[in-house]
Amino acid sequence: MHITSLNFERLSGNKECNNMFDRVTQTLDREAFEYLLNLEVKKAARYLYFFSLMVLQKDKRTEEFPPPEEELILGKLASIVKEEVRGTDIIGRIENEKFFIILDQADFQSSYKIGVRIKDRIENYAFKTDKKRVMMTTSIGIACFPTHASDIVTLRQKADLALNMAIEGGGGRVCLPD
Repeated sequence: MHITSLNFERLSGNKECNNMFDRVTQTLDREAFEYLLNLEVKKAARYLYFFSLMVLQKDKRTEEFPPPEEELILGKLASIVKEEVRGTDIIGRIENEKFFIILDQADFQSSYKIGVRIKDRIENYAFKTDKKRVMMTTSIGIACFPTHASDIVTLRQKADLALNMAIEGGGGRVCLPD
């Protein structure tokens, strides 16, 4: 069980805890994710271990869908990501079509492999809407603590930089910072 799915199922009835989760994707909301990311940086610095921050964004499509259909697509996208990461990894929806994932105890090589696996799975999945099946791609940026950054601000900047490299490269890519 993933921390986000397990806790959503257990805590969704609790009004105070329910605010920690995005209702569409059942992943952590921005505030809860930021808190856990800050905690992860502190633990990794203290206990000297690697972890990676993955930023995943759905690539733009030529056609738009009404909000209910878009929510179905985002919900399934989050579900695929949950299936492809480990139970110790943490997923949060940071913006409308942007997710952050903390890959626990993962260096940049293993994080890259996980990113490619997620990207490939999403590319090969036919997302169902009310009227048809939709294919999509995602762009993924990854930065590793402490390889690419030793503080939270730089780690986020490097992960966002890697995401932008993937997007500018035409999308459907996984990138690491230089």
